[in-house]
Amino acid sequence: MSHIDSYPHEIVGLLGRLPVYHPLEDIPEPPEGHWEHDFGCTTGQLVIGGGSGEHSGVVLRDPAGAVANFVLESDDFKLSDALETELSRMVDIVSQLHFAGWSSEDHHGFYELCVNGCLPNPFDPESDIGLDDWLHLGFGEFVYYAMPQLAAPLIAKVKPHHKDASHIRYNNIILIPPGMPVYANGGNAFFKS
Repeated sequence: MSHIDSYPHEIVGLLGRLPVYHPLEDIPEPPEGHWEHDFGCTTGQLVIGGGSGEHSGVVLRDPAGAVANFVLESDDFKLSDALETELSRMVDIVSQLHFAGWSSEDHHGFYELCVNGCLPNPFDPESDIGLDDWLHLGFGEFVYYAMPQLAAPLIAKVKPHHKDASHIRYNNIILIPPGMPVYANGGNAFFKS
């Protein structure tokens, strides 16, 4: 059983073979000296991987910061200088992604998953951005389009600046079809049965 299975949660999709979860109750930070693959998170965050017993988890601590990063990097928004400055202050990838107990093997395996072509829009090692930034941008795009409730005040502020045409760049979190059984003890986030 994975760490996240000890708490109510719903599955929001899959990043390759890794489940993406939304906790339905706050998960407390593990005590000092506890199993290093366990993590704390809130109902306002997302997690890839379930922690101990599953793939090591990476927690998106600030969905609004990820949305801000996505909006700033997207050509689909026409922002004022003031709004661009405000969004820039929200982006701190290092503190917004928490890789709970990840080993060098975990990072290497995740890198291989992200570049090997099994994702619709895999990471390009030749690009100008690093893997963590690519993941953060992908989270931001996902939250903007699929789970706006996680960053509602920010999305309400930037939505009027969204151009009519959109270009999806990251789209790597695949939704599970309605009626497909899932093991999450909160079910499928988009299709409750």
